[in-house]
Parts: sequence; structure tokens; C-alpha cells
Amino acid sequence: MRRLILSCALAAAIPAVAQEPITRFGVFAPQRVIETSVRAKKVFAELEVLNKTLTEKVKAKAEEMQKLEQQVKSPAISEEGRAKLQRELQDGELSFKRLQEDSQAEFQKSEQKATAQFNQEIGPILMEFAKELKLQMLFQWNQSIMIPVDAAAVTSFSDELAKRYDKKFEGGAPAAADKPVAKPAAKPAPKK
Repeated sequence: MRRLILSCALAAAIPAVAQEPITRFGVFAPQRVIETSVRAKKVFAELEVLNKTLTEKVKAKAEEMQKLEQQVKSPAISEEGRAKLQRELQDGELSFKRLQEDSQAEFQKSEQKATAQFNQEIGPILMEFAKELKLQMLFQWNQSIMIPVDAAAVTSFSDELAKRYDKKFEGGAPAAADKPVAKPAAKPAPKK
């Protein structure tokens, strides 16, 4: 009798379990898209060039400061010359610090601009793709708090997103569907 009651209870519970919605989620790895998408690379290319330029400027100024410091330590220089070089060194240290701060601020501003452009462009594609897959939740990959059980699932979602991103922005410009279409001019009404 117990078996029959248990079987009936299980049979009654199965349809209830089957009717509960299954949570579907995806994981978006922005860095993966940036590394694999031609368009994303274009968006961030200016940032890489700027970083290289600023790094070279800071490095050149550091080398200049090092040479000046060596000259100050030289025993062959007069006290008057040493005092002048020390003033130059102090002024140079201030300008070096300012150069570093300005370079960092310029890089951060450029990085924010590139990131904002990337987010603005990828956002609608991401949401469209998520709706197409009927996802109920979308996570942004964070290596410090997420452990992938199926790493291929994480990369495949981001790789497909990169393909769609490149397709939409072929040639570096928005796709034809995104460009505003010129409306024909309205014809004047005929005179009566």
C-alpha cells in the first residue's frame, strides 16, 4: 500500500516539475570578443597606438632625467655648473611627474572612449542574440568569481557574438541597416 501511495505521489509531482521554467543563461566574455573581433580590434587600435606613443615619451623623459642626474654627480663639473644642473634636475623632475600624470589621464580618457564605443555597439547585438537564444539571464565573465564547468560554452557564446559584431560593422562602418535612410521629398499638392 505504501508503494502505491508513493508511486501516486511521484506521478503527481512529475508534471509539476516538468512545468517549472528552465532557467537559461549565457556568459559573455568581453575580452574574448575584443581579442577575436576585427571590429573590436579597430575600436581599440587607437588606444594601443596612444599607449605606445605615451610610453615612448615617458621613457625618453626618464632617460633625459637619468643623464642629467649623472651630470650632477660628475666630479669634473664646477660648483656653479652643479647648482645650475640641480635646478634643471628639480624642474625636470616636476615636468616628468606632470608628463606621467597627463599621459595617464589621456590614456584613461581614450580607454573610456573606446570602451564606451565598444559597449554601445555590442550592446544591441548582445541583447538580440540573447533574445534569439531565449536566455533569461546573461552574465559578464569575471574570472575571479566564476569557475567554468564548460569553458567551450563560454568561448562559443563570445565567439558567435564577435562574428555577429564583425558582420554588422563590416568595413569599419555601421552596416547599411543601421544607416539612416534618406526619405524622399514630399511632392507638393497639385493646385486646384
